[in-house]
This record gives sequence, structure tokens and C-alpha cells, in this order.
Amino acid sequence: PLPQVCSLAWLISARMAPKSGVEFDVLVVGGGGREHAISVKLRDSEKVRHVFCAPGNGGTASEHSMTNIAIGDSDVDGLVKFAQEKQVALVFVGPEAPLCAGLADACAGAGIPCFGPSKAAAELEASKAFSKVFFEKYGLPTAMFKNFKSGEHDVACKYVEDEYAAGREVVVKASGLAAGKGVLMPTSVEEAKAALNEVMVDKTFGDAGDEVVIEQLLVGEECSCMAFADGQVACMMVPAQDHKRVNDHDEGPNTGGMGAYAPAPCLTPRLRREVEAILQKTVESMAADGRKYIGVLYGGFMLTKDGPMLLEYNCRFGDPETQVLLPLLESDLFEVALGCAQGDLKARVPEGVQWKTGAAATVVCAAKGYPGSYPKGLPVHGLEKAEAVEGVKVYHAGTKKTDNGLATSGGRVLAVTGQAASFQEALRRAYEAVDCIRFDAPGADSLSLHCRRDIGHRAIKRPTRIAIVGSTRGSSSQATFDAIKAGTLNARIVMAVSNKGDAGILERGRNEGVPAIHVPCKKGTPRAEYDAKLTEALRDYGVDLVMLVGFMRIVSPEFCSDWEGACINVHPSLLPKHAGGMDLEVHQAVLDAGETETGCTVHLVTAEVDGGPIAVQRQVPVVDGDTAESVKAKVQKEEGPALVEAVRLFGEGKLPGGKLSSC
Repeated sequence: PLPQVCSLAWLISARMAPKSGVEFDVLVVGGGGREHAISVKLRDSEKVRHVFCAPGNGGTASEHSMTNIAIGDSDVDGLVKFAQEKQVALVFVGPEAPLCAGLADACAGAGIPCFGPSKAAAELEASKAFSKVFFEKYGLPTAMFKNFKSGEHDVACKYVEDEYAAGREVVVKASGLAAGKGVLMPTSVEEAKAALNEVMVDKTFGDAGDEVVIEQLLVGEECSCMAFADGQVACMMVPAQDHKRVNDHDEGPNTGGMGAYAPAPCLTPRLRREVEAILQKTVESMAADGRKYIGVLYGGFMLTKDGPMLLEYNCRFGDPETQVLLPLLESDLFEVALGCAQGDLKARVPEGVQWKTGAAATVVCAAKGYPGSYPKGLPVHGLEKAEAVEGVKVYHAGTKKTDNGLATSGGRVLAVTGQAASFQEALRRAYEAVDCIRFDAPGADSLSLHCRRDIGHRAIKRPTRIAIVGSTRGSSSQATFDAIKAGTLNARIVMAVSNKGDAGILERGRNEGVPAIHVPCKKGTPRAEYDAKLTEALRDYGVDLVMLVGFMRIVSPEFCSDWEGACINVHPSLLPKHAGGMDLEVHQAVLDAGETETGCTVHLVTAEVDGGPIAVQRQVPVVDGDTAESVKAKVQKEEGPALVEAVRLFGEGKLPGGKLSSC
């Protein structure tokens, strides 16, 4: 393939451009919701004067500083000719088909900067068979697999039978481009053989099924991890999650995507580092393979118990993930894309790619019947009202302008994106806007708009991630372990942490299959310094709630601030009585005071020792003949259930003074 570089003239003109002021025109290739989002983000750059969209859609036709061009995204020669005539500073390719057809190579040959990989590099998506062999060659983590070519149907069926006989479930994939629908998920050996018949014999996916990949089923949560790549470096974006099935509860046939949200909470900082390393290794390996990779590298990852595993790569932005990622991008997309096209992102964006805080969620509005047969030409109503909702942008995918206004022209019609400081608010805004939109003429008897009503359900129902932190055995934490295993508590203990290497709480964690982390504390270490190390470890594992269980240290005000509303402690008295006391001295104080009732208190940890808001209290009687030891035994029996109740309240956002488990 031709080297993917831009001409000296274009390089000089782009580099000489001032940091403010309108200078350049851009060509965006594609006509879906992804391309509308790309076009809007490019248009908003101070460097961009005008965005040409080929072919664009009804949304791009309605935006200022944008013009639709009647050139199909598969017309490589026509696109290059137009780019030359308009002397665009950048060609930004949205869909995979033109990249796999060599559009980036043609642009390079004409000296036009192009954001998108060469045909050779795009083979990562064009051929799943190639990509699996590539993963194996360069040691990239992926499922065990075997490729079969046309004419090997019987051999493939025998392989499937052997896999199921060995207790291994499989996934069947058409190797070529199948519009995101060539992955079949059988649940039995019979279904797996039927899937092979569908791909290899019935040719449901056409030439895409000339070769088939059979791989071992991976179990875990799926995450979309994309990176800007300049041929040398992979700069990872915010992780996202999408929803492929057409109906709620992940039911019904696969689609191009019915919604998405970002950032995805399933990718903890520790897992993110692993994914970043895989993306970077991929870019380096592609270069070593003679396939320098420029553009968006989109990795589909399964987060398994053994770490992140590659499902596949796409050679472009995901759709509808783009509609949540780009609103969160702080950096100038034009600068980022041009830096990648020039082969040196760091030189173009020396401060690094920056992202906004907060979250975004998008809900796809589809024509009823999609992904099967569906009507076209339906009038689209309510867009002005929808976009008037705070933090909302409506991206068009399948719309066109008509004499009577906008009408539907595809299956996925709109992607309604809400953006806010929190995921919950972003999602609420998106659905408020969706409820403003109709695809029917006023007074129609039936609705022709279909959308899922459970976008973000994995984040909403995500178990509370708990760290148990202690210096002793941590006996009262066992009730939480047991409730989780019994399925009565929507939580997960993700780590056991101690300042003592021989603490029983670490052994308890190991016995429960939880990472046991020793954060040593040298004598004389200031509290704030130690607590900063502790917080770093907790953040690394994506902890939502810290449970102090027999932690023989007074935490610093800095720690209390870092974990405000998300750190609980159990105290062996009915606070505020006997605050500040520990162990047997508390129970003896109860006896000395002649009290007839005591118990335990779960409270939020604040800088005031034992002075934080009370979450849960459980009482026990004090009777004649009790000793400090016997009272302790009674109180300890209640500590575990009290902690379980506090965790439940935290997850429901009902913990007094607490905060909702982050999504």
C-alpha cells in the first residue's frame, strides 16, 4: 500500500495555522449518527471553517457550516476528487467499508491527510480470521480459536462437537464485514452447528462467511475501548458500553446498537492500564507487521476473571458509542485527528488528549420493525422540543429532508444524547428528550418509534464494589460475604486490605477468592501520607464503599474527605454513647453505667472520631450476670447483619449522609 502521509504543502499550511480563527475545510465520509456527531465536533473547532459530509443525512443538512455532498461513501475516486477540488485540510472517514476499500491509501496517494487506517491496516476489522492469527502471532490476549474456510463445513462441525464434548462453549463468527451482525451466540452444540450452516451453507452473510472463526466463549462484562492512533502511540479514550439487542433485557436480534453510555464503570483504573497496554502493543505490532495504524483503534474487550481479553478490533469509531464519546472530548477533534494523520499526535496536541468530567448516555430511536423490515418516509416530530432539554443533543442517523420537513430514511433514525455531571442525570435527560419525539403523523393510532427503555441497565444495577479494610480478623465482614454469595445483597467485595501483612482479614479475603492487599505502614509515617497510599490502592480497584472492620488506625481528615459519604465503620456501642472507646473497654463502660441495653452502630466515617452520621443500629439486652466478654459476644453477632444493611442502603442511595454507589 502507499505510505499514509500527507503532502508537504498540506503539512506546512496546517502547522502554520494560528491557534484561533477559522482556516480549514474538512470532508467527513459517511451518513449515519456517528458521522453527524463527528461533523458537529469538527465544526466546533476554531480551526474549521466548513464541514462537507458525503453523503451526510437530514441532520447534517440542517446544521450551520455543514453541506451534504451527493457522493456515496464507497465512491473512493469521487471522494478523493472532491477533496482535491475543495483542498480540504483533512478527510475524516466514519464507516469501515471505504477504509477496507482503500480510501486512506487513495488519499495518501493524492497527498491529502486522512484520519483512518490504510486498507492493509483495516484488515484488523475486514477479516476476523486475520485478526485472530495476528493476536496469536503477537501475544495479544484473546480466546482460543480455529479458522475454517469455505468447503470445510463438515470439519468445522466436527470441531464444534469436540469442543462441546470437552465442556467448552463456542461463538461462531463470519470472518468478513457483516454490518456488525456476523457474530452468532449458540447455547448448545445443535445451535452451534446450525450457526455454521447459516454462515457457511446458507450464506446468510454472503461473502463475509467465506471464512468462519470458531472461538471459545468468554464470560464477563463487555467494554468498548477505543484509542486515537498515530502509527506509533495509542491514546485511549473514555471507556463505553453499548447495547446490541433490539429489545429491553438484552432480548431480540442483534442490531447496530440501540444505545450507549460513557464512561463505563466496569473498567477500573487497574483494568484500564491493562487495556491501554494491549492497545499500545497492538499499534506497535501493526507497525512491525508493516501495517502502520492511523485512526481510531476500537477494541471490543471481555473483562474476564483472568483479565481483559480481546474479542475483536474495529478500524473506526463505534456507533452509537461516538455519540457519547465525542460530547465528552475536551480537546479539539480536528487537532487530534490531524495529529494522527500526520503521524505525530504528541506534536500536534502536546498537552495530551483531554476529557471532560461527567457522563453521557444516548438512546437510539429506531423505526418499528428494525432490524427486520420497517417503514420509511415517516414524518419526524418533536426535535425542537427534544433539543431544548438541558444537556441534550439529537444526532441523526436515518433521516432526510423533504418538502414537508424531516422524514425517516433508515432503521436507526436518531441517537438522543444526554450529558450531565452524573450518569443518572445524563440518562434522565436523554429519556426526557426521547419522550418528545414521534415518527407518526399527529393523531396516528400506533407508534412507529421504537427504543429500549433500559439503556445503562448494567451501570444502574451494578453491584456496589466494597473494600474491607482492617488490622485483625475482620470477622464481622463475613456476613457480607455470605449475603453476596446467597444472592441477597447486590454487592461485590473486590479487595481485602490491611496495614499488617499477617492480618486475618487478608486470609479471609484469600479464602473467599478476593485479592488480599497489604499496604504496609512504616513507623513514623504521617497519617495523611499512609492514607494517600491506601486511597490509591482503593481507587485502583474501583472501590465504591470502604468498610472499616477492626482497623486499628485513626484515619486522617484527608482520607475522610476523599471518601466522604462512602466509608463506614462499625462501633460496638449505641452511639453517641461510649464514642471513642474500643473493644472490651466499651462493654465494661456499659456495665459500669448500669445500662440495660447496648448494641452496635454502623456510621459514616468523618474527621470526628465516631461522630459521623449514624446509618444502622442494632440492639441487644444487658442482663444480670453479664460480663464485658459476654456483652461483646452478643454485640458481635449483630455487627455483621448491621454492616449488610448499611451496604444495602448505600447501594440504594438511602444511607444517611452517604452518596449513591457511583455509575
